[in-house]
Amino acid sequence: MSTSSRRPAKRPRTNNDNVYHHSIPFNDDVDIVYSRDNLTRRVNDSVANTPAARIPQTTTNESWNAATSWAPQDDPEFALDADGGLYNDAVDGDIACEIVQMAKAPPKRSKVSLLSHLHILALTSKASTYDFYRALERMSDSSGINRPSNRYRALFRMIMQWRHLKMLKWAGRGNDPTGVSGTKLGELAIRCPSCPYPDINLPTGWADAPNEMKFLYMLFICMDANFRLKNQLVSNYSQDPGLGNGWAYMIPRVPYERYVLSRANDEDIHTCVGLQALAKANTKYSKGLRYTGVGGVVCGRSEMVMPLGVGNLQKGERYPNMDYIFGSRRTEHWPPEIQIPESIKLIPAIPKLHEPSHSGSDHQTFSFNTIPGVGETDGECIERLWGPHNILGNATKTQGPGSRQDVLDDHFNFWNWEKYVGFGRTLARKFKAAVALRNIQAEGHRGLTEALDSDLVAKWEKLCVEWESEGFKKTKKNPYQTDGLELTEAQVKKELAEEEGRRLAAGGVALHATGPSAFLVMGLDIEDTQRRVRRLAKDQFNLTLTEKGTLADQRNQLTVRIRAWERLQAIYMPGLLQYRTDLIARVPTAADDSEYPEDSKLWLPFNIPVEYRASVCIAGLPNAEEKLRTAQCYDALENVRHILKIKSRMVHFKNKNVRGQRDGTRSRSVIDGVHERARAAAAKYRAARSAKMNLSGPGDWELILQELRDTDLRSYQDPSRLRVRQARKGTLEDDQMEVIEDDVLEAEQEHGPDESDTALYNEPRTRRDGTGETRRTLSWIWVTQSRTPDAADETDDILRSEWAKSRARALRAKEEVLLIKEEMRRTLEYLKHQVASWTAHSTSASTESKGLAEGRAGFARCQASLQYALHEHFIALWQAPLGVDGDNGGNNNENADEDDDEGDDEPEEDPQAYDPNDNEDNH
Repeated sequence: MSTSSRRPAKRPRTNNDNVYHHSIPFNDDVDIVYSRDNLTRRVNDSVANTPAARIPQTTTNESWNAATSWAPQDDPEFALDADGGLYNDAVDGDIACEIVQMAKAPPKRSKVSLLSHLHILALTSKASTYDFYRALERMSDSSGINRPSNRYRALFRMIMQWRHLKMLKWAGRGNDPTGVSGTKLGELAIRCPSCPYPDINLPTGWADAPNEMKFLYMLFICMDANFRLKNQLVSNYSQDPGLGNGWAYMIPRVPYERYVLSRANDEDIHTCVGLQALAKANTKYSKGLRYTGVGGVVCGRSEMVMPLGVGNLQKGERYPNMDYIFGSRRTEHWPPEIQIPESIKLIPAIPKLHEPSHSGSDHQTFSFNTIPGVGETDGECIERLWGPHNILGNATKTQGPGSRQDVLDDHFNFWNWEKYVGFGRTLARKFKAAVALRNIQAEGHRGLTEALDSDLVAKWEKLCVEWESEGFKKTKKNPYQTDGLELTEAQVKKELAEEEGRRLAAGGVALHATGPSAFLVMGLDIEDTQRRVRRLAKDQFNLTLTEKGTLADQRNQLTVRIRAWERLQAIYMPGLLQYRTDLIARVPTAADDSEYPEDSKLWLPFNIPVEYRASVCIAGLPNAEEKLRTAQCYDALENVRHILKIKSRMVHFKNKNVRGQRDGTRSRSVIDGVHERARAAAAKYRAARSAKMNLSGPGDWELILQELRDTDLRSYQDPSRLRVRQARKGTLEDDQMEVIEDDVLEAEQEHGPDESDTALYNEPRTRRDGTGETRRTLSWIWVTQSRTPDAADETDDILRSEWAKSRARALRAKEEVLLIKEEMRRTLEYLKHQVASWTAHSTSASTESKGLAEGRAGFARCQASLQYALHEHFIALWQAPLGVDGDNGGNNNENADEDDDEGDDEPEEDPQAYDPNDNEDNH
């Protein structure tokens, strides 16, 4: 209102309830104002009980009446005089304000902009609806004093409906005459545009392509399980059935669970070494869980989730669950909906990261490095799907079964959409890298081939082709395998026993019922027992009474074995007593005064200097031990590799699936048990190599059986070690730390080469340190040959294996270029099909409402325009690779020129621009 200088004159006021005697009548110059009965003061009406308020006044009553007069607020400092100059202005302004208030109803529904905002935030941040609701509460009142009424459940229901309606809209169900009720299984999913679809993006006559080019039309499918996306027994399907069961990515529940229940007694998947024990240790406490995780199937090239490609797991990664999700096996037990045509050929493969963790016997059969037609596919794309979606477990774990399924469908749909619109830059980047790799591998293989005999190369080429063309399971000779080049300890024992038998058969004299080779074997076994007892006694102050009793029994048994073995020393090492007497006379500290039997020194030939060995041992005994020590080195080294494979797989499983202090501690204890085995194997190798060095002396064998440092004991996929950093204690909890796959790390310098030197630490690595394949240096234990090739046939086997691997690398790199060009062509054809489909939808819908028909047509034309824009954008990005051969679809001729500059003319990308597909793992 105006200032005091412009106030109109006051009217006199009575003392009767502070009510004005004079109300101002409404004339024709103002509109009729409606007000409530019990708050309206009219002329000549009793108003004694009416509260003092502005008239007319809007209230919550249901009855409205026309007002005939108006009076101002009961303000003792201000009043209007009908004769005053501000009368008309005040009345008009006050009535106009009241009219606006009457027309404005209080908001009781969430706005579309709010739901859209929450939806996008949920998809990008993976936060729960509850977190967003709490954020809205804090935005309304951060102090909590005037907290608004709880509307979380209403918001949760609205956002669930919003997700579902958006998926229906994006899939074009509003433009289909059958509407929502006509939605088919998997129809709401966004499909991979680069996958082959007959009659959509495959060329005419693709089924008649030459055998060497059929790989271009092969479908790559990867499957794996995720144990982070658990679901507790909250609600049930009767109360929470979900809004789109089986319409997108989650498979229909009823037939799936019916089949899984019928196969409840099938065994779990346990082909991954060491995984079974860890999985059992972390899934035995599954009480209260409806689902222990999910299994998924994705495109092996684009990483997009397949329609109906995700299913719940009731009890770990079991065969019935994964087979139903994949629908691969054809037996009489399988329902018709998951059987595939007989004409489809299945080629099994193991992802590159997981391959070393599986059995090494003939593993090339399932290796992406040797399977023809797979290019540089790594098979690990589903792991990149689980990575960003693991955090969803926090939001979906406590949701009802139906709403959880809808949330997962929505997030997988967003993941597919990000991949869909990012195909342009992703394929352009991959093509440029593939061309460079192809040229390098081709040139390297050409140089190796030219250095070899042409007849030998032709023989190996034929061997490789025969092996590759054979189906599964392969029976042809494996060109990549070098079997039987090393002598195991068991084989050496057998050979020594056979040699002793031949000596006796030729008239030799048996000095004792236990022969010399058996004498040596007994000594090596006692060495192993000493190491085992030493590890048990290392922490004897923390042992329980039972463990202390076990330690005492083992020491007693070891003492008896040592005494029995020493009685044989007088027979096979007759000069040992004199040698030890002379040694103690020269060096008094050389006397064996150990308190425990595990510390007693065993006098084997390797402990005797070379100049005394002939006088101490019988003839041939040092040579026999040298053979046994060599075999012992190979056995111990193979055991180390095998244990590291086991531990690597277990560490990967823990980092991917285990969270929480209880599960983390239990998993760690299982992994530590395997770690103890690695320490024992490392100690055995070091002892055997040290003995071989004394027996054989330095030589070429050291190139194969190298010194085993603690930094060498790391898994196949673990990069070279950094310098050891001392971490602050207490900064991370055990269950929060990700286990590093350095299996046995740097020993403390003050200790000798004993198994106690090795420990398990966590070593953080940064991007600058290098974590990828290009910056990795493998430990020598993974690349060393079995033994020095001293025979021509063995040399050929090793050389043949290396040439075959070089050939496979060159072929896979060449295939990758052709696959990417074909994927570009298929993607463009799929986008054309989408443009035509949406254009047809713009006129296909019929409705009685003209406005609805126009809305449907407008949305369809908008979607068609979007698909066309993506098509043109991709063509601009792929102009170099697709224009190499002069046509829009490219030329997948395997003899195409290998131009070093091919693909270098693609448009420059903004280095600061955000690209959700800019992921090094996608290469």
